[in-house]
Amino acid sequence: MKPITELELDAGNTFIKWRICRDGVAEPQQRWFTDEIRCRSVQIPAEWIGLDSARYVSVAGDEVNQWLNQTFQRLSIPFITAEVHSEYQGLKNAYKNPEQMGADRWVAMLAGWQKLQSSFCVVDAGSAITIDWVNHQGQHLGGYILPGVAMLKKSLLGQTAKVRWDEQHQTTRIAPGKSTAECVEHGCRYQIAALMKQLERDCKERHIDKMLVTGGDAFDLMAWLNDAEYHPLLVLDGLKYLDMPTLDDNTLAKKQKEC
Repeated sequence: MKPITELELDAGNTFIKWRICRDGVAEPQQRWFTDEIRCRSVQIPAEWIGLDSARYVSVAGDEVNQWLNQTFQRLSIPFITAEVHSEYQGLKNAYKNPEQMGADRWVAMLAGWQKLQSSFCVVDAGSAITIDWVNHQGQHLGGYILPGVAMLKKSLLGQTAKVRWDEQHQTTRIAPGKSTAECVEHGCRYQIAALMKQLERDCKERHIDKMLVTGGDAFDLMAWLNDAEYHPLLVLDGLKYLDMPTLDDNTLAKKQKEC
């Protein structure tokens, strides 16, 4: 019997991450630069031919979304795009206007809620760091958005004319720097490390059971946390909980054409 093959795809500002699942078993993640799609330099992978369905979440903008939609339509792949809801599968959004939330944050929370059915905090460390709290009842308590390490360094470079450094200097250390490069690099990380310590204290005070860390800089953040779980593919994990529409072929094709 032919296995059921599904595509899960996370389109971010910097990277497009995707993987194929065969009968629910996920294969290794693949990755493109998002600009490769904007420049139309991506070739459609052979693995996409004959897929049974596709689920994707995107914060990459209309140009990327249009390419994805057109590609799936051309390959006759039924697909669904993640949308943010006031409530979905027991997870309740704190936003008065849910459509203003980044869909990747919502999908990451959906993954956490479905995995745990208990209280948790999601830390997504990308270009920006997002933090979201969910209580034992599945109620989103709100969150924070703040600059990530790279964004902090860029803002410092842009606002301080005399501060320049070798941007190749990379470290996870936060000891006092002994050069401008070290002072900037360690200083930005010192700030994020302090935030992580505060976050751990807040989790205890709010009786949050788990802290789930994901995103491109997640591994660095884990060095400053004592009790957190590393989930590098949390957003992709959340996509499997999106319900594919049960529509006949003609209605589904019409709906996808409108996307």
